[in-house]
Amino acid sequence: MNKHKAKHTAPSRPAPAPLDGALRLAIDAHQHGRHGEAERRYRAMLGAAPRHPDALHYLGVLQHQQGRHADALALIERALAVAPDYIDARNNLGNVQKELGMAAQAEQSYRAVIAARPGFAPAHNNLGVVLKAQQRYADAAEAYRRCLALEPAMAEGWINLGNALRAQDDLQGAMSAYYEAIGLAPQSSEAYRNLGQALLTSGRHVEALAVYRQWQAQAPDDAAIGHMIAALAGGAAPARASDSYVQTTFDRFAGSFDEVLTRLDYRAPALCGALMAELLGAPAAALEVLDAGCGTGLCAQYLLPYASALDGVDLSPKMLEQAALRHCYRRLEAAELGAWLATQPASYALIVAADTLCYFGALGQVAAAAATALRPGGHFVFTLEETADAAAWPQFRLNPHGRYSHTEAYARQMLEQAGLTVVALRHDVLRTELSAPVAGLTVAARLSA
Repeated sequence: MNKHKAKHTAPSRPAPAPLDGALRLAIDAHQHGRHGEAERRYRAMLGAAPRHPDALHYLGVLQHQQGRHADALALIERALAVAPDYIDARNNLGNVQKELGMAAQAEQSYRAVIAARPGFAPAHNNLGVVLKAQQRYADAAEAYRRCLALEPAMAEGWINLGNALRAQDDLQGAMSAYYEAIGLAPQSSEAYRNLGQALLTSGRHVEALAVYRQWQAQAPDDAAIGHMIAALAGGAAPARASDSYVQTTFDRFAGSFDEVLTRLDYRAPALCGALMAELLGAPAAALEVLDAGCGTGLCAQYLLPYASALDGVDLSPKMLEQAALRHCYRRLEAAELGAWLATQPASYALIVAADTLCYFGALGQVAAAAATALRPGGHFVFTLEETADAAAWPQFRLNPHGRYSHTEAYARQMLEQAGLTVVALRHDVLRTELSAPVAGLTVAARLSA
């Protein structure tokens, strides 16, 4: 789930003497973050010498850093057309190709760099990145090992190796790699996060708790760490996951969200869609619909047939960027769901929250807010994870994976108090996790007309 960018090659190639001073000034501006000045200087050099390979290369790197990847690709390719043996440019060409999703081409670029400079550790790391992107996990792990043989103190390389091993279900190897990374970079959030997740996946909750506490000592103000400690330590759970925890988790997860959930046999959107079809009949594109906690927009295909207008709200801006690519939504809002719903009186005929309320423990406030946002006769359709032991957990519990589960009785009580009537409730399997089914509830409630 965690993605590592390939490293750029720092400016190092000597320039032709007549423009040596101009290049030094441009690189200085570039390295000190004065990007506008750097771009002007690189372009001025190209005005005087259109085939200057360094100016083409470093302007391409600058464009890449500013998100203009297509322009970067063209510039660096021009540099290589002039100077085919320009190894630093070849490495950065691979970086740009990787960002553009051109994994096979990036692999070729990195292999060319390694052939010319086999002892260049970052090229082996970069090769591992694009091999992992092609789901060639064993090859990626071997590339990372070669990187680390050359540069054993590269914490990022150990994290990358751990990720590749974890993708092969070698959890013990992955955890060893993450421990190495923490030893080299004790403040690495990525290493702690991935180690904690691997320990949880292995069922080693006591060790995971110790890792989260060690991480908290490095980052005491990080609410996401506190949430996981609360999930593992037992005792009183917070009423809901903090905004910081949800946003951080899903911003980091956005790029791989759909792919990962496919592997987990993720069913929440389809279950909500089936219940909607049962209740609402043939869709007529006549309702104002809200996708509550929309994420990347996986529910949109089920909601659009019913919607005259479809809106989405989510705490994660990165998830909303993915949702926007579907071109399904009238508007997308980055906001905490309960607070936002309370500001939308009588706005929607249908609100759907698939796999969203598992980040709420107490349901009273969000249920009341949904009732506020519904029009009379409108429906609130959602999923919950269900607690296995209703006697021990009469309302809700915070589980070691960081999500909440609820009892059916508690869900019914909170909906009733909010003025919503349960019109359908199904006991379903929401996904597979750690090779086991995750039990859940799919619920539909209606606001009285």
